[in-house]
Amino acid sequence: MRSLARPSIAGFASAALLLGAAVAEAQTVGAAPPAAAPRAESQSAGERGLAAGDCRMASEGFAEDARGSRDPAVAYRAVEIAKACAHLPAAWRSAQRLLELDPENVEALRLAGTVALEMARYDDARRIFGGLLTKPDVEPDRALRDILPPLAEGDLAPAAWPVFKDILDRPSLSPQVVAVLARMACNADDLKSCLALIDEARARDGGRDAATIRLAATAAAALGDADRALAEAQLVAQGDPEQHRFAAVETLVALDRRDEARAEIERIAAEPDHAVEADRRLALLALADGDGAEAQRRFAGRMQRDQGAGEALFYLSLLAEREGRTDVALQGYQQLINAGAGLAPRSRAARLLVKRGEAPAAMRIFDGFLRSGRADFIDTEVARARALADGGMHAEAVQGIDLALQRHPDHPELLYQRAVELDAGGKTREAIKGFEALLATRPQDAAVQNALGYTLADRDRELRRAEKLIRSALAQRPDNAAFIDSLGWVLYRRGKLREAAPILERSWRLTQEGEIAAHYGEVLWKLGQQAEARAVWARGLVSSPDSKPLRATVERLTGKPATPAMPPPSTPAASPGTAQP
Repeated sequence: MRSLARPSIAGFASAALLLGAAVAEAQTVGAAPPAAAPRAESQSAGERGLAAGDCRMASEGFAEDARGSRDPAVAYRAVEIAKACAHLPAAWRSAQRLLELDPENVEALRLAGTVALEMARYDDARRIFGGLLTKPDVEPDRALRDILPPLAEGDLAPAAWPVFKDILDRPSLSPQVVAVLARMACNADDLKSCLALIDEARARDGGRDAATIRLAATAAAALGDADRALAEAQLVAQGDPEQHRFAAVETLVALDRRDEARAEIERIAAEPDHAVEADRRLALLALADGDGAEAQRRFAGRMQRDQGAGEALFYLSLLAEREGRTDVALQGYQQLINAGAGLAPRSRAARLLVKRGEAPAAMRIFDGFLRSGRADFIDTEVARARALADGGMHAEAVQGIDLALQRHPDHPELLYQRAVELDAGGKTREAIKGFEALLATRPQDAAVQNALGYTLADRDRELRRAEKLIRSALAQRPDNAAFIDSLGWVLYRRGKLREAAPILERSWRLTQEGEIAAHYGEVLWKLGQQAEARAVWARGLVSSPDSKPLRATVERLTGKPATPAMPPPSTPAASPGTAQP
């Protein structure tokens, strides 16, 4: 069994514990260890790794088994186990072997194509899926009804969209498949294409289902087309007024017409069948608007009435955290953790513990989640690194990622986060090298292009190249708020303030996130629009009160501490620890 270096900070799980958690993940998707382990001499390399609880050994062992076997079933299992263990290089090697052994099998082609998307090998994915759809025994439209939905909804949508938009003969597709393709485009941040596809589906008597109508409302709102967005919301509500009673409210919020949204919710609250949900939405709106007293009053009432008590407890704990009542916040988060909650309350609790010097206790929160067998290993390790970095422990964050990379070699999310933490810890040269290496293996990955471009721009390096990388990312995902922000920021760094301002404004309209507020406000400030800059910063501090870049920008430019415009609670806050989630 491979020896794994332990991080220098106490509280990290032992290697064996982490391996056990990863094997638990594999079991959940069907890659369970043998019920009865045979003698070691008769086991394959993959079986030995699985029996030892070593996900990396299992993935690489099964890939080796597949290379030496003529049985497609061995290669198929090797791909599945490597995917379950998040070992993408092993998954790709096994997928290639599967195609060698069974090149005409539709399921083999589909599985290999999916791995190609995970590896950001877009040309290979086009070749594989294109070959599948042109097989004489395959009816393309029927095959696409199976292939597209999971890709359109999941994390692979940004990778799948540039592949399928190139290989599909759209005039031959059914309206149902066109509507799914529209969802893929939306989830890949290509909103104009999304709406065009919805219109295309409707021209063929499709695209009239509630999910597609709501998708159209969301896309139109994001593009600033208020008339269409509200018309789509009205259409879906007319079709099923009970199920989609709040469609207009959601659209008004997306359009940043919050007063109208609040008035509509208050009107709906008078309807007995919708009063509970209306109260919940009023609580969330108050929280988003920075009205802590109103949000606290409503969430506390929901807890007392046992209406969504778990959610209410989370937000009450969040309010306590924002008000500096750390013990109360930790008490609430711990209740949620004890009740089996997921990563969100664990991450917030861990960040609080790290900040007050209790990093070992924080790490035990993540270790316990991994032991439960319910955690996604990659997401959990990224959250662990962020918690450490948020408390200034950048070296330890990198060490944790390095440990995770020993188990999941070359995993792009881990490599990405490693570069982020290196940069945040002042090791920009190493961070850029990390992003460069990742881009070399994933040259068409828009997220990596943007990450490298933004890092270069933020550090005032190679600005022409930075802009080229960011524009390449935006060509794939033109409505991604972070990418748009990167473009505005590199233009600002290049001295093109007036060109940068409307681009940053668009990013800000798409998502009022703290770092975007920092960038947009700084450009406004430098243009002499200081009142407008202060308004953007104030709004950003409400939505992202913990944003270090935003706080640093405000303090650097104004010379005054950045304080969220959140009204203090009018009554003492109740402890969230008294209610059951």
